[in-house]
Amino acid sequence: MEDRHELAVGLVAAREPAAVLEVGCGPGATMARLAGRLPRARFVGIDRSATAIARATARLGEVVGSGRVELRQCALADLDVPDASVDAALAVDVNLFWTSAAVSELAALRRVLRPGGVLHLVFHTPAPGPRVLPRAGRTLERGGWRVTGVAGHGALAALTAAPPA
Repeated sequence: MEDRHELAVGLVAAREPAAVLEVGCGPGATMARLAGRLPRARFVGIDRSATAIARATARLGEVVGSGRVELRQCALADLDVPDASVDAALAVDVNLFWTSAAVSELAALRRVLRPGGVLHLVFHTPAPGPRVLPRAGRTLERGGWRVTGVAGHGALAALTAAPPA
């Protein structure tokens, strides 16, 4: 399962963003790697689970204490950060992008991404190609997003998308 975190980190770090939002940050595994790889970036991690936020806080204690990482318990649709304040957003194994229309969630992402910002969706599933990627791609396209990249190998798959102008 470690490869999914590395795939996400590689996609995000390639553009050297100054501000990153992780949706569904869980216990902070991906964010810990990102914070190490992007030492000047600032991060916001959100998760609906209080347990996940507590675990992420424990894992990321030093960088949380430094102010580079902020963790919040909230749903993406309820995200309260300034408009156009994020260069890159990512979500690792967040099912809502392929199991629902994600209308409110995509609107929240569109609002917080800066011009030129991107969303990376990374999935680790038994068979991402035949089911997950097409559904996630359709969700994004229905929301007006433009899929700009598809990556994957075996059970790992990723979509990169740009919000509507």
